[in-house]
Amino acid sequence: MTEPGDPSPHHVTQKPRKRAGQVTVADFTLLVRVPGSPGAVRVFTADEADEAAGYAAEVSRSVMALPLAAPAGYTVGADGALTPDPVHTHAGKAPGSDAPAIGG
Repeated sequence: MTEPGDPSPHHVTQKPRKRAGQVTVADFTLLVRVPGSPGAVRVFTADEADEAAGYAAEVSRSVMALPLAAPAGYTVGADGALTPDPVHTHAGKAPGSDAPAIGG
């Protein structure tokens, strides 16, 4: 039984690791993620590529390059924000047809 104040098994605390110099989010170019274990996700700079490869091997995963591609249905804007693609409706038209839509 747990006592008040004991950490929950469902609570994840991540602390930034110590790096030699100032690093910003834009400096991270590599990602190793472990599905089902959000606390095991780690990001690395280009200079830490060997360390990223070692961690990926340790957790039986691969290193992913950042930034990741936009998910299907989205475009990355000039400011880096995701924007939903415009919705194209072709209701009442056969695929590839130039005929006007039904009722149109």
